[in-house]
Amino acid sequence: MKTYSALVKKNCKGEVEDLVLLKEGFSWQAFIFTGLWFLYHKMWKEIIALILINAALILFTKVFSNSDKILLEIAFIFIIALNANYWLCDHLKKKKYEFVGIAFGDDVLSAKLNLLRDIHLDLSHKILDPKIS
Repeated sequence: MKTYSALVKKNCKGEVEDLVLLKEGFSWQAFIFTGLWFLYHKMWKEIIALILINAALILFTKVFSNSDKILLEIAFIFIIALNANYWLCDHLKKKKYEFVGIAFGDDVLSAKLNLLRDIHLDLSHKILDPKIS
């Protein structure tokens, strides 16, 4: 079972406009297509920061052998892939998405259904017992 962060964007009336589930953990897409992944999600500040860090690594690794440079680059991309979904979650929060909880499921669809079921159960408990806040 996979773990997902659930984010909701509401309109000015407080109605749910969009629901996004982001898989927790390693992002294979960010590992394989690092720069393109950030461009696709329109994370401009993050990609500029990554370019600057990568340029600094290139400048500081002139004393290393080629194999060390390759290992360092792979390690850098691996760290990016580990944190990419977390950074995307923060990026969405800046775009007025609100973190509403964690969802579990074998895939995104089952996680959405589990999340909606849990929200429905939580709301029905609050209606039945108004002391619960």
